[in-house]
Amino acid sequence: MANATAAVQPGLLPRIIRAGEAPGYLGMCKDEFKNTVRPYVREFPIGKQGIGFDRLELDAWVDAYIEAMAVEKASNQDNNRPRSERRGDTNKENPWPKRQSQASRKCPAASGKSTKSTEGSEFKRALALVTGKRRSST
Repeated sequence: MANATAAVQPGLLPRIIRAGEAPGYLGMCKDEFKNTVRPYVREFPIGKQGIGFDRLELDAWVDAYIEAMAVEKASNQDNNRPRSERRGDTNKENPWPKRQSQASRKCPAASGKSTKSTEGSEFKRALALVTGKRRSST
């Protein structure tokens, strides 16, 4: 068995996981693996220097750890609420809530002619200021 990684088929996990790969297999750093997992699982030599762990034993440890440490959530908690303001049944004619701007709450809208008129001379003077020639700064 010259090259152990070449013998593993894609999608097939090896039964023996080397010590350097075991923390990554469990999704944790080496120090956390050393302190939290390693004292509770068996290890065995691989060749002259290698150390291995049984993948099934690591899986069993993780299952027990999750069972003991998992935080229960409320069963009626809805984590998938809509992110928009849209609520209710989408089959309705207008599923969007009717909202008024703050300005429209103060002054109810009415149709018709404006009662406030601008004096003709004021408008002409303002128009001249906007469209007129600018003074040179020099």
